[in-house]
Amino acid sequence: MAGTHNGRRRTAAGKNGRQADAQRPKQKAAENNGHKNRRVKREKAEGSGANRAPSGVLFVIGGAEDREDTKVILSHFAERIGSGKLVISTLASGYADELWEVYHTLFSSMGVKRVDHLCMNHRDETSEVPRLDVLANAKAVFFTGGDQLKITTRLGGTALLERIEEIYRRGGIVGGTSAGATALGAMMLVGSPQEGICKLSEIQMAPGLGLAKNMIIDQHFSERGRIRRLLGAVAENPRMLGIGVDEDTAVVVESDGTFHAIGSGAVYVVDGHDLSYTNISEVSFNRAMSVFGVKLHTLSNGDRFDIHSRQPAHARADVEVLDAESQLLKGAASSEVARL
Repeated sequence: MAGTHNGRRRTAAGKNGRQADAQRPKQKAAENNGHKNRRVKREKAEGSGANRAPSGVLFVIGGAEDREDTKVILSHFAERIGSGKLVISTLASGYADELWEVYHTLFSSMGVKRVDHLCMNHRDETSEVPRLDVLANAKAVFFTGGDQLKITTRLGGTALLERIEEIYRRGGIVGGTSAGATALGAMMLVGSPQEGICKLSEIQMAPGLGLAKNMIIDQHFSERGRIRRLLGAVAENPRMLGIGVDEDTAVVVESDGTFHAIGSGAVYVVDGHDLSYTNISEVSFNRAMSVFGVKLHTLSNGDRFDIHSRQPAHARADVEVLDAESQLLKGAASSEVARL
């Protein structure tokens, strides 16, 4: 009898052991799910994750930035990078090797120690490991000029773009010049309208990379007379800000929802929030464009703009300098008159 009881106890113990073994994976999975759920809740509470507001900076350059004298814009960009790694993307250009050499030399001369090249000719190359690895530990990404559609059609929806977005979201810097600047916006103007009256049929747009939320960016702005097409773009998308950037001029978009202008030219902000009428949706595409109630702000070096309130602010320090210079000139003039 004792042997029978002992056998039953051993059998029961074995059965309980097998049941416990069978339950361990389930318990482990439940623990993992619990950890995952807690992590997701914590990320939501802390505001992290893909929907969190980016903490990085955008450098939107209107093209033809000074590369020989003071190099004000590129110097500001290099200063933000510090000791970090810079990746130069020449996806937009048909002269990728030449542009790579130009910007590699420039940024290296400005103290950027690590500079890598992101280049490819076809979209199916984006998933290749070497190209993904180029962006590893990058502090900044810089898009050169060329054709903005080459950037968006090669990067849109790829793992490469996800990594660039992550760099920006986590506090990195993403810059672009000319076509590289246009590609940063939510929508891009493509094609070049003819000189003269802007017809509705001349306004052509395509989706951008979307890093600059609710912005349509145009470059070489004054130099190529692009106010007409930016007005048309905002008339089609009144919730978006139209940003026109002159050559050798840049918009620096900060994580706090403001941007400021730097460089020798101007930045034009077209605000269609209070737009009252446009004929942009009418059937006849050969008509001239009508747009009522649009605001236009022009910013020069140091001026700021609050994206949330849609209000500009002048560069107070620059105004004070101008006032001081004015007083000196008046004083000099008075002295001259006194001598006479």
